[in-house]
Amino acid sequence: MFKQMNHRVYALPLMLFIFLAVLFVSAGVYIKKEEKSARISKAQSVAEQVMISLEVFSTERIQAVTNLMRTWPSFEPNKKDWFNAQSMSLMGMQRGFSSLVYINADRRIEWVATPPYAAKTRISNALIGKPMAAVGMTIDAVTETFTSTLTFSELTQHHYILIGRSISPQEPEHGHIVAGFDVQTILGVMLGELVGPQFNFELTAQEEVLFQSGEFVSDGTQITLPEFQFLERPISLSMQSQLSPYNPGMLVIAVGLLMSVLVSYIFHKQLKGAVRLSDSQQRYVTASEASLDALLIYQPNEDDYVLVESNSHSAFIFRGVIEKLKAMTLAQQAQFLALGDILTKVAHVAKTGTPYEAYVAVENKEVTPDWLKVQVVKAGDNIAITVRDVSERFKAQQDLAHSEERYRRLVDGMRRHFVYTKKTNHRFAYVSAGVEQLLGYEPDDFCNNEPKFVRQIPDETLEIRRLIAHGQKPSPYLVRYANHQGRECIIEFSDTPILDENKRIIAIEGIARDVTEELALQEKVTFQANHDQLTGLLNRYAFDATLRNILKEIRVVDNLDTGPLKNEISLVKESTGQIQPTIQPQTSPQTGNTSKESVMCFIDMDRFKLVNDSCGHPAGDKLLREVAGIFENHVRSYDLLARIGGDEFCIIFKNQCIDDVKKRLDNLLESISNYRFFYDDKMFFIGASIGVIEINANTKNAESLIKAADNACYKAKQLGRNRYVIHSDSDNQNAIDDNENSLLQTLHRALQHDGFELFSQAIMPLCHKNASKTTHLQHYEILLRLRNEAGSLVSPGLFIPLAERHGLMSKVDMWVVKNTIRILEAHPSHLDNVGKVAINLSGITLGDDVALQKIAQLIQSTTVPAEKICFEITETTAVTNLNAARDFISTLRDLGCSFALDDFGAGMSSFTYLKNLDVDYVKIDGSFVRNIVYDPIDRATVTAINNIAHSMGKKTVAEFVVDEATTDVLRELQVDFGQGFALDKPKPLAHRVQWRVKLASA
Repeated sequence: MFKQMNHRVYALPLMLFIFLAVLFVSAGVYIKKEEKSARISKAQSVAEQVMISLEVFSTERIQAVTNLMRTWPSFEPNKKDWFNAQSMSLMGMQRGFSSLVYINADRRIEWVATPPYAAKTRISNALIGKPMAAVGMTIDAVTETFTSTLTFSELTQHHYILIGRSISPQEPEHGHIVAGFDVQTILGVMLGELVGPQFNFELTAQEEVLFQSGEFVSDGTQITLPEFQFLERPISLSMQSQLSPYNPGMLVIAVGLLMSVLVSYIFHKQLKGAVRLSDSQQRYVTASEASLDALLIYQPNEDDYVLVESNSHSAFIFRGVIEKLKAMTLAQQAQFLALGDILTKVAHVAKTGTPYEAYVAVENKEVTPDWLKVQVVKAGDNIAITVRDVSERFKAQQDLAHSEERYRRLVDGMRRHFVYTKKTNHRFAYVSAGVEQLLGYEPDDFCNNEPKFVRQIPDETLEIRRLIAHGQKPSPYLVRYANHQGRECIIEFSDTPILDENKRIIAIEGIARDVTEELALQEKVTFQANHDQLTGLLNRYAFDATLRNILKEIRVVDNLDTGPLKNEISLVKESTGQIQPTIQPQTSPQTGNTSKESVMCFIDMDRFKLVNDSCGHPAGDKLLREVAGIFENHVRSYDLLARIGGDEFCIIFKNQCIDDVKKRLDNLLESISNYRFFYDDKMFFIGASIGVIEINANTKNAESLIKAADNACYKAKQLGRNRYVIHSDSDNQNAIDDNENSLLQTLHRALQHDGFELFSQAIMPLCHKNASKTTHLQHYEILLRLRNEAGSLVSPGLFIPLAERHGLMSKVDMWVVKNTIRILEAHPSHLDNVGKVAINLSGITLGDDVALQKIAQLIQSTTVPAEKICFEITETTAVTNLNAARDFISTLRDLGCSFALDDFGAGMSSFTYLKNLDVDYVKIDGSFVRNIVYDPIDRATVTAINNIAHSMGKKTVAEFVVDEATTDVLRELQVDFGQGFALDKPKPLAHRVQWRVKLASA
């Protein structure tokens, strides 16, 4: 019998091992086959994605080059600049080009454009003037088909694909364009993004390897796609998914065999243990009788358990009720003793073999113990339960545990806080778990190494320790720590000294909290409250506060001038965010001497509105940021620079006199003049008008100082802009400001009470021979005049800029349009003899959709024929608001109105814009007409404008016709109309219409 049991102990585990080994080996072989199929499918899918991406990339770039050729200008005076601008824009929008080359009709390289980003290229501007072959390809036929060449550069060690063709096969004089592509860079970026390192792949063209990653493994998983076109070149793509470093099939086999060995070994041990169990049972019975715990053995009985054996100590613990318990099942015993769901726990132990232990309260009064420690273990097919009386000990432990748990929940539950205890030497003896949440250090690590984590201790550390040594509680203080990630955390400590009965300090306890975010928020709020969000400069609020403190500083220095100067005012920023004056020693950083004067500059940007209106507010914001950077380069660290308005800045040069500041302003204006602002392929020149005023002890207050500087700035604008004007008391600036305010009030009253007057000036036809009937119709331009309170006329050169500055120009335009139409409606007999009435519109109205709608409604509702109304817009306004101008002109032309382009030649002077604007008349700027008799350049300019306008079907009007000789020259040049004092002087519109009425009645 004993030998038969030994055979089973070894035979059964061996059979189990063989079965499991066969199972896992089969699974591993199957997984390996499936992995191979998956690698082939994955490589095929990724290869097709790569092919599609390369074809899309190729198509987009070829289409982009084709579009560039299709938009090639026929009348561009400088095709190289046009080509360079378009190429840079194209390469900025579509990456991948290494160069774009323009080759003229003589097959000479005219220009080479390379991308602004870092890209390897073998072609540069050094090739300009060389023959086409210098780029590495030759285009023989003049067709719409691209010629493609693959070449290798020894310089960059890269392959390049060049494609090119003639710009226009119908117009071969335009030349050719050749586009270059760095194959390695393109494929490296695209394949790196699409494929990743888990694939081996190779791209070839003409048996040359263009790009390769990894080494192919000959295991039947490599796939090769059919040749496809990339940049007009046939290429082939081969790809293979890399074999996982962890072979799943072999891994399953290895792990399976290991598990088989382990399971078989465990099974063997269990069988072996069962054989030895009988010997152990006797020893176990002896030990259980000697135990101080009650030992109860239960046998399963259907869904319950029955007591089959118990030791002698059981009778002691359950004295008085042991016989009752023996007659009960386990479920009945649990109910009798109020042990809860002990039956469920026992069933779980019987099922899993996991021991169970619990402390339970006994509520039955017949049982002596109040608390029992119950342990349940599986004993073969039976269940062994040990019971110990732990009433006294458990009550004490439970009370202590509850107390500690309440304290721990209180301490650890404090968010962004931790509790600490320090020794008398100020080293930490205990910190709660909250320190790990705040700093990332375990409590013990923090206590042992706290000095290593400190970045900065408070300046008042010695005072804090002195107060604690005397048993006094110090104010909360801040310590800066480096957390486990190296970031700075600011912790606020609140120390409380703990004293013994003899008033001697024995420990320090307190609560610490993380104030990092709180202080950062305070700093952020303070910064935002005092700085402009767009430029990062001081804002108007902070500038005003600082300026007032500077004035206080200067006055204090001046008052201390009678004695030794020991202190002077400087500025400090309190934690509240307010800028406060405080007395501190201060000297000039350059001279070392105290200065009583500074200089303030009020800066208003010239032509900022032009950028804002033509390109939108994002362009204006970009311009302001770049201009702010220019200003920062011309101020010192202790000077003051602020943005106080839309396009207004202020600089205070501290501790400097006017003469020193002049040199700085000359340099600043030169930088502004040399600066060019580029946005959406547009270039703008800007300027700065600067009002300069000295800050000294005689300065009254900040308001009067800013007002005087603003007046000086306005005077700089009147003198021609991009200059500075220094304010002095003799400039009578207050009088200028009062005059401007008075004129502004007059302007408001004129808008409200129809205080304007309409004048007119005739536009005379210059062709006297073979004139048609329409020649006898009179044409005139509406002019606007304003009378002040004294009854005298105010020059439009004064009130028109003022209206633009204060946003009134759109209202002025609408007043002119309404009242002109009203007067014409009231005089129908005059209207019959009118050809065109020209009304000027400002740039603000031109971009105002609401104004356009109102004007269209007026034209539709009036009895004045729309064809008699001609709106004049200036060339600069039309060009800078090109889209708005087109929409405005199109809407009103559909109603029958005509349009004139005013001051042509004084602005952009682009005939391309003239071609794209649907205007009827071109008014040649008077600066070319005034001296046309004596200046051959002016005469040639007028001739060119007149001829080109006529070729476009537009009529011309010459302004500033000052004498008869000028009129004769204009007739000789066949200019259609003239306007000026030699032909007619401005007169009130009411006189003109009444004169026509009287003439008609006579």
